[in-house]
Amino acid sequence: MFYSEKEKEKLIKEFLPKIKHYAFRYYFTVQSFLELEDLISAGIKGLLEALNKYNPSLNVPLPAFIDYRIRGSILDEIRSVDVFSKEFRKKVENLKKAYKDLKEKGQDPTDEELASKLNLSQKELQEIYQSITASDLVSLDDYTEAVDGKKLNIFNILSSNTDLFEEVKIREMRDKLAEGIEKLSEQEKLVISLYYYEELNMRDIAKVLNVSLSRVSQIHGRALMKLKNFMENP
Repeated sequence: MFYSEKEKEKLIKEFLPKIKHYAFRYYFTVQSFLELEDLISAGIKGLLEALNKYNPSLNVPLPAFIDYRIRGSILDEIRSVDVFSKEFRKKVENLKKAYKDLKEKGQDPTDEELASKLNLSQKELQEIYQSITASDLVSLDDYTEAVDGKKLNIFNILSSNTDLFEEVKIREMRDKLAEGIEKLSEQEKLVISLYYYEELNMRDIAKVLNVSLSRVSQIHGRALMKLKNFMENP
């Protein structure tokens, strides 16, 4: 479908608030290595790609397809910046393994038990949780794919927008994730709900919970680690 430059400019203006919404949403977790303008530019790129690739025969409304591509393009921009060292990745993998090992003993391990098993201080453990939020290491992108072969992440699975892509067979994934979320602590469930269902950014969630921004990132990171462990070892 062909769009003139004038039509493209009009659509950019129309969707700019949505682009900024997603850019701000992710910016608070990646601001140490990406500028807000980088995320906005990625969102505009995603919009233009959506216009070039949109196929009406998919029976998906254009605004929904644009929204999907905007968010995906911003996430791709974040994933393209590998800021995590091999040492950091090893720490995350060790944390995931320690959690799994302790969980297999029939208990939900506490932070104290995890720190003791890994010989870490509580501060070091919380720093890993916080970094998980900004990384792609324990994302839930590995569990289902859309019809075009693209990965669907936890946002895609939990968002009500996914009703437009029911042919992707994600209802089962949503049910499985819901079961995993029920096993989280009340605070973790609240953070997941506010971030993925209500689409609040980390700063707004911090205000709701009356905690620091870093604390929200830590809670979110721990919740993601638990969910990934559940998805792999239900």
